[in-house]
Amino acid sequence: MSRRIRQLVKPLRVIETREIPEDYDITRFAGEEYKKIFNLMFKTFYYQFREGVKRGIKGFLLHGEPGTGKTSLAYAVARELGKKFRDTYLILIDASDIARPLYGESEMRIVEVFEEAKERAGYTVLLFDDVESIFMSRGRERIESWHIAQDNVFFHMLDELDTSRTGIVATTNWFELVDKALVDRMYPIEFRPLDLETALAIAERRCMELGVRFEKVKEEICSMSSLPRSAREVERIVIKHYIEKLERLEVS
Repeated sequence: MSRRIRQLVKPLRVIETREIPEDYDITRFAGEEYKKIFNLMFKTFYYQFREGVKRGIKGFLLHGEPGTGKTSLAYAVARELGKKFRDTYLILIDASDIARPLYGESEMRIVEVFEEAKERAGYTVLLFDDVESIFMSRGRERIESWHIAQDNVFFHMLDELDTSRTGIVATTNWFELVDKALVDRMYPIEFRPLDLETALAIAERRCMELGVRFEKVKEEICSMSSLPRSAREVERIVIKHYIEKLERLEVS
């Protein structure tokens, strides 16, 4: 890659997991389903890192509707790993990190991502956000040849992954658009829409943080013909009540 092209490539976003905010601590996640998924992901990476399992589970493909907490849970897992292992990093990758204008550059960028993880001392979690926009299904109509080449390079790097030092988390809102070859290489986990108990638990925690009366929010949620399907929808309801509270505020 020429020096001129490399200057236009934004650096990878690398976070030392000890610096991930407390907002992503698992104790702040409401609902048993979240904790169950967290425990599976955390224990898998923890065991493989601790025991030096080089050919273990590559990682997890988290799929479900927008706002169901897929990316946040990946942060929580990385944060917890940082408590157990020194020099643990989270590297964030989305379509803008991979897509390049010239043929062959995207493939080189994919290799760079995996090399970054390999060359770091310690342990790394690679988070591929909205993975369907990066690695499209090769069975789709009118898919470009460069997409196929890009996918093939990614799958090769995934096959060669040393799971004793690196784990993968990929997220998608469009599971049906993800290449089957990726699904086969990862452990897929569905993030289902919220049940009433989890929606109320999320709302109660957020109300406590903002000083909003939970009873009013609970009444609105329970009276809805269709329950909020994601934490993001619950957040909007709580924020509406928060704004109403601020509008009534008297400033002396």
